[in-house]
Amino acid sequence: MTSPSLRVIGRLRSCFREKFGTPRQPLLVPGATATLTVAREHLPEHSLSGLDRFSHVWLLSYFHLNTNKMVRPKIHPPRLRGGSIGLFASRSPHRPSPIGLSLARLVRIEGATLHLAGIDLVDETPILDIKPYIPEWDIATGATAGWTKDAPFPSLNVDFSPAAAKDVKAAEKRLRVNGVEKLLRDILTQDLRNPRDRAQNANGLELGFFLHDFETRFVVRDGTATVVRLLTGTVMHKKESRAAHCARQESNLDTRLRRAGHYPLCYERNRRPGA
Repeated sequence: MTSPSLRVIGRLRSCFREKFGTPRQPLLVPGATATLTVAREHLPEHSLSGLDRFSHVWLLSYFHLNTNKMVRPKIHPPRLRGGSIGLFASRSPHRPSPIGLSLARLVRIEGATLHLAGIDLVDETPILDIKPYIPEWDIATGATAGWTKDAPFPSLNVDFSPAAAKDVKAAEKRLRVNGVEKLLRDILTQDLRNPRDRAQNANGLELGFFLHDFETRFVVRDGTATVVRLLTGTVMHKKESRAAHCARQESNLDTRLRRAGHYPLCYERNRRPGA
């Protein structure tokens, strides 16, 4: 059997800075934006030719933030509220090969950079491939929804405190974007909490997640998520340990592939502007 050769063609620059707060499925949050710059070695001036005529693209990604040391045959999707289902009947990121498949709206292409929306991937996610979404082939007539038909996503009402409303306007002015309030509503209505975590689901507990350049602080009481404040200048405490973990994971992945007889999975970090 021929061993696969996998390469990272670019790293996503997403508005989501951590897993908590990132949508569980693509297109659930239309205002979630990201950019992807294709590495120069893949000759984007040629390899992206014709892609701008498509409205949506498939992104194949590597779940680089996974911390699980073993893969379980049954998992607990949040929408089952504690129930279990077979791993391969789910889209859990914790898989034997941690590969993700996301559908994103292609807003535009500028040079080697794709501007995307409806993203469900965290910042710095390694992208393995881009494929055009073709309605003629990618819509299956008569498809069934399986167990998901009877298990809708848990949802919350969303409100903003007066202080948060002011912070939203300040964020839009600072970031030079519109729709921050709608973006937060679309994120929080999905109920980010793990239904199996009793502490996280305590009524009135203040939680937070990082988005763009701010931290969103919110509380959930009686089915309503209220955004309390948007804070700038706060530190994402997990960042340093996460970065160290990711570096170890990427190094160990190369070693594991070699031992298994595979070619190495190459990581090419995109240079940020001015880097």
